[in-house]
Amino acid sequence: MEQNPAENGLSESAAGQTLAAAWDDLAAGLSDDWSDLFVEVELHSNELYYAAALIAAPLNPGRCGERAAFRFRVGRDFGYGAAAPLARRRLELLDEHGVEGRLRLLDVLSQRRPFATQGPVWRIAGHSL
Repeated sequence: MEQNPAENGLSESAAGQTLAAAWDDLAAGLSDDWSDLFVEVELHSNELYYAAALIAAPLNPGRCGERAAFRFRVGRDFGYGAAAPLARRRLELLDEHGVEGRLRLLDVLSQRRPFATQGPVWRIAGHSL
């Protein structure tokens, strides 16, 4: 089920904002103890989807059905997901290549201290992420 960030209090980038700037705003609004993020980039155009997917490949992006959008995880200190500096750099590269879109924070976990595991599993439409 899709979540609307306005309904759940999570962040969404402003119109006309670069993806890297949106990341900076998102990161600035996180609590000091965040551990895992689930993020979506929705592109303004389908035309650049495959180029964007190649640039974002180190983030292990997952396509969102037929939409021109992909989702990825970010792990702060350990576990599954891209490192935060890598996520920001990839978004900056998308900006440099003229890929425009909107960044959404879909979910965030804080104070996670797993034992004998890589971390949480998000289940979306019956699929594990």
